[in-house]
Amino acid sequence: LGAAAVAVYKNRRVLYPGSAPDPDFSEPLPEGSLGCPLIGNLSYFAKMGDTATGPGKFFRWRASKYSNPRIWKYSMMGKPTVVLSGMNALKQVFNDEFNGVKTGVISKGFTKLFGGDSLLFVDDAGRHKYLRRLVGSAITPEAVQAAMPMLIKSATEQLDRINVVGEPVEMEKILTSYTLDVAWRVILGLDLHQDEYQTFYDAVDDWIGGIVDPRVTMLPGMEKTKAGKALAYLVSKIERKLDSLEDNGSDGSTMSGMYFARDEEDPSKRLTRDEIISNSLLLILAGSETAASTLTVASLALGLHQDVFEKLRDEQSLMLERHPNGEMTRSMLERECPWLDVVIKETMRIKPLAAGGAIRFAQETLIVEGKQIPRGYGVVFNPYLTHARDPAVREENGMDIVEAFKPERWLNDETKPTEYMPWGIGPRFCLGYNLAQAEMKVFLALFVRKVAAYEMVAGESVEWKRLSIIPKPKDGSLIRVTSFSDGS
Repeated sequence: LGAAAVAVYKNRRVLYPGSAPDPDFSEPLPEGSLGCPLIGNLSYFAKMGDTATGPGKFFRWRASKYSNPRIWKYSMMGKPTVVLSGMNALKQVFNDEFNGVKTGVISKGFTKLFGGDSLLFVDDAGRHKYLRRLVGSAITPEAVQAAMPMLIKSATEQLDRINVVGEPVEMEKILTSYTLDVAWRVILGLDLHQDEYQTFYDAVDDWIGGIVDPRVTMLPGMEKTKAGKALAYLVSKIERKLDSLEDNGSDGSTMSGMYFARDEEDPSKRLTRDEIISNSLLLILAGSETAASTLTVASLALGLHQDVFEKLRDEQSLMLERHPNGEMTRSMLERECPWLDVVIKETMRIKPLAAGGAIRFAQETLIVEGKQIPRGYGVVFNPYLTHARDPAVREENGMDIVEAFKPERWLNDETKPTEYMPWGIGPRFCLGYNLAQAEMKVFLALFVRKVAAYEMVAGESVEWKRLSIIPKPKDGSLIRVTSFSDGS
C-alpha cells in the first residue's frame, strides 16, 4: 500500500490531470479528496441520497469533514471541482459569470438532454444577454398575469380530484399533474386531448429522471434510453407547435412569445428553432419539477404545522372578503398575501436544490476564502449548504422540516435569513421566477380555500426520496383530508 501511495503521488499529474495548484499563487488548494485516479469520487454515487436526509447526501457528508465547509474540492469523472457555499463567496465568484467563471459540461449526454442552445449552457456574455432579453420577453410579470386564468383553471381541475373526506391523497401526484398541465397549456400552448395527458406526463417524468441519473448522462447511448426517447417525443411536440404558430399566429403561450419575439436592440434578430426548443425544455423543467417538488414539500410542512396552515387559511379568508367574486390576480397575491409568500420562502429555505446548478469552470485562478481555485477547475454552488450555515437561523436543527419550519422568521428583520439562494445567483438567476412564483401561490391559495383541515398519513415520521432534483417525501406527501370548507 505504501509503495502504491508513493507511485500515485509521483504520477499525480498524469493520474489527476488539471488538479495541481497554480504555482504563481501562495494560497493552498481547498481541502478535499479527488478519489480514484481518472475517475473521481466513487462515494458521490454511493452516497447520492438516503431516506433520512434525501438527495445531496454526498455534499452534506463531505462538507462536514473539513475545517471550512464553505469551500472544498472533489472530483467528478476525473474533473477536479470546488464546491462553494455562503453568499459572500458565491457573490464573489458567480456575480463575475462570463469573466472569472463560465459554464461547461462534463458529459455530452447531459447537454443533449437539456438542450444545448438553452440559456443554461451559453458561455458568451453578449449572447446570454440577448437570449435572456428574447426568452424573458415571453415571461414578464405582464405575461404571467395574462396566464393567471389558465393557472387557476389547471389548479382547480387538480383540486377537484381531492373530494373525499378520509381518503388518502398523494399530493405529489396532484401537484405533478398540475405543474405539467401548466407546462403544456401555458408554456407550450399545446392542445392535448385528455387521452394524451398521461403520455405527456410520463414523457416529462422519464426525461427528468434521465437528467438526475448519471448512468444516462455519463454513458454513451443516451438516445436509446427512456429519457432519450422521452426527449424525442417532447421535441416533436414542440416542433409541431412551432409549425402551427408559423401558420396561425400568436396564441398567448410562452413559446408563442419566444417565437414572435424580436430583439429590442436589433428587430431583425429572432430566436432560432433550436433556441426556442432548448429554452422551452428548460422552462418545462423549471416550471414543473421545481414547482411541483416545492409544493409537495409545502403540503407536507403545512400538514405538520397546523398553526401555519390556519394562518394561511385566515389570510385567504380576508382576501375573499375583500374580493367576494373570487377574483385572483398576480398583483393581489403579491400585495395581499404576505403569509403565503413566506410559507413558500421557508419551504425553499429548508428544501432547496439538492446539489447545485450547472458546473462552471474557472477562467483564471481565483482566490476565495483564502484558498486558490486554479484556472480550469470546475466550480459549483450548493444552496443547501448555504442555507444550512445561515447565522440568522438559530435552531440547532435549522434545516429540519418538523423542528424548524417557521415562516414567521421572514417577517422580522432580526430573524430573517441572510443566506438564501433557491433561485440561483448572478446573471443566471432563474428567468422563470415570476411564472414559478405565481404557479405555486395560485395552487396554495386555492388549496387552503377548499381544504379546511387535513393530516399527514405518516404523522411526523418523514422519510425522503433518495434521488430528485429538489427533495421530496418518500410517500409523495400522503394526506388525509378531515374536512372541507363550506361550499367546496
